[in-house]
Amino acid sequence: MKYQVNPKFPGCSSLLAVIETEFDRSKCILQEGRNTIKKVQYKGTELVVKSFKKPHFINRIMYSFLRTSKAKRSYQYSLEIANFVPEAIAFIELHQNGLIANSYFICEHFDYDFTIRAPLTDNNYPEREAIYKAFAKFTFELHQQGILHRDYSPGNILIKQVGDRYIFKIIDLNRMDFKQLSFEDRMRNFAMLWASDADLNLIMLEYAKLAEFEPSKCQQLAQFYNHKNKRIKNFKKRLKGMPVND
Repeated sequence: MKYQVNPKFPGCSSLLAVIETEFDRSKCILQEGRNTIKKVQYKGTELVVKSFKKPHFINRIMYSFLRTSKAKRSYQYSLEIANFVPEAIAFIELHQNGLIANSYFICEHFDYDFTIRAPLTDNNYPEREAIYKAFAKFTFELHQQGILHRDYSPGNILIKQVGDRYIFKIIDLNRMDFKQLSFEDRMRNFAMLWASDADLNLIMLEYAKLAEFEPSKCQQLAQFYNHKNKRIKNFKKRLKGMPVND
């Protein structure tokens, strides 16, 4: 076993030895697919545990000796951008015959109310414009810190409403870049939202104000990347015989 525990959560150290049992016992599945995410109750605390799919043989070698595992990377990135994510608690790698097998990332449970998908897909969602302005501000703050989430999609942007304020957190941190962002980097980062032109224009209008950019240039370039992403994704769906959504 290889692991690291956030010093803020010493009480969670005992979870490491029973992580597989506790994960299997939990019936609260938050996401199921290539990786599985569950909510786990441990010693009266709600935790979120992400179990990464066991890599194939070549990647087991790579992640054991040459590359940082996804669980460890999630943990390290979470500590690096702690203000923008649910607080990291630990990562655990279980090895068999010297090679990584199962791995887990553990963080605090963020009791969010909705994701950014809700206002993007419901024209009657309350306070949509206020949410978009808050989202633009949150994204601008990420960008100003040199944080580029390369999977900035609706399901990875969590929102909790507190009075008239909106608190945002990002998740699924395996694909991150940390660098000084160009104008093009910033605009391309909105492409995976699958927003309508009208919604994206509202977001970019607020972003441009904060960044002191020309609004029309922000809107044009963000829409260019948005449309490009939709074309690529819909093309792949058509090849698979799946319904498309513009």
